[in-house]
Amino acid sequence: MKLKYRSLVALFFVISLSSCANTKFTKQWVNENFDQQPYDDILVLVVADKMGNRQDAENYIVEKLGEVGIDAMPSFDILPKTEIIDKEAVGKAIDGLQLDAVIVMFATGITEDEYYVPARRFGVYAGYGYDHAHYNSFYSYYPHAINYVYLPGYDNTHYVVALETSLFDLNTGDMIWSGQSNTFAPESVDDVIHNITVLTIRELKKKGIII
Repeated sequence: MKLKYRSLVALFFVISLSSCANTKFTKQWVNENFDQQPYDDILVLVVADKMGNRQDAENYIVEKLGEVGIDAMPSFDILPKTEIIDKEAVGKAIDGLQLDAVIVMFATGITEDEYYVPARRFGVYAGYGYDHAHYNSFYSYYPHAINYVYLPGYDNTHYVVALETSLFDLNTGDMIWSGQSNTFAPESVDDVIHNITVLTIRELKKKGIII
C-alpha cells in the first residue's frame, strides 16, 4: 500500500510540473498623451482562426470586464470576420451603441521552450527524529527509508503562446495601451485567454485607462 501511495504522489508531482501555466507581460506601451476620463464602454475584438474560438474568447473577456463595472460587448455580432475593418465599417457597426474604446487581442506566435527539471527528493512523512522507533534497528529503519522517493532530473518541453493585446480610442482611432505577453505551458486555449484577461484588466485599471 505504501509503495502504491508513493507512486501516486510521484505521478502527481510530475503532472503538476508539466501542467502549470504562467502568463506574464514581456512588454507594455502607454500613450503619453492619454489624459481623459477612464473608458467604461468597450468593444472586444479577438482575432481567431475559428468563429467559435473568437466567440468564446470575446464572451469571456466581456464577462470579466462586467465584473469590474465595465459595459462591454463582443464584436462578433456586429463586425464580421474580415481582413479589412475600416473606420466607416466600424462607425456603422457601433452607431448608437455609445462605445468609446475597443480591445483587440490576437496571437503573435506559438513556440516550443525546452527546459531542465532538476532532480527532486521528497517523502511520505512517517515521523523524524532519533526518538522514533524506526531508528532502533536496521529492520525498522529500512522501511522508513524506502518511503522517500527520488526523481532524477530530466529535459522537458512546453509550448509558449505569445499574445498582443491593445486598447484603442474609438473616437480618434489612437492606440492608448498595448501589451505583449507570453503564456508558458497552457493546458488549453481557454487557459491562455483566461490568464491574459485577468492581467490585462489589472494593468488597465492600475494605469487609470478603465474605471
